[in-house]
Amino acid sequence: MTLRQEQPHSPTSYPQFAPHITLGSFSHLSLSEIRASIPVSQPPLQIKFDAIQVGSHYFRSVYISIKLTPELIALHDQVHSSLGIEPRTPAYPHLSLCYIDDKDAEEGERDKFARTTHDSGYIRYEPDGSLSIHSSSSSEEDWITEFTSPEIWIAKCDGPVAEWSVMEKIPLLT
Repeated sequence: MTLRQEQPHSPTSYPQFAPHITLGSFSHLSLSEIRASIPVSQPPLQIKFDAIQVGSHYFRSVYISIKLTPELIALHDQVHSSLGIEPRTPAYPHLSLCYIDDKDAEEGERDKFARTTHDSGYIRYEPDGSLSIHSSSSSEEDWITEFTSPEIWIAKCDGPVAEWSVMEKIPLLT
């Protein structure tokens, strides 16, 4: 999917990154501490799309809000409680589509990206109001309103977004 403008003003707009839902930010903790905070018996998570949103912050530029389920609340609470950290995850849960620098956002780039995403036929709203995403590059009708997350990733998110790296993938019980 290529929806970005040809030449954004800022080189920090539209970095490549792996799609993810952030449970928390724990850069001061070790990998083993973070790993230990994830419940051993955690089943896969059902992720249901809610709506496309335009945010006012770089890390929430344009994103898909995710329906908050009891399972997502429990995991979020368990991880933070286990680490002894107050939760600070704005707009939880959400799935970022892109990051756009504030300078480009001032010129309407976040709104343009969201509008283009809809107008290009990559997303649509179903009759029941749920958000559906076209999940294939083919012309076939391949729309999804949810997916099952089979793992939790622990990532190092220091420095520029393009340099973020996945340190470990923890499979969830099936």
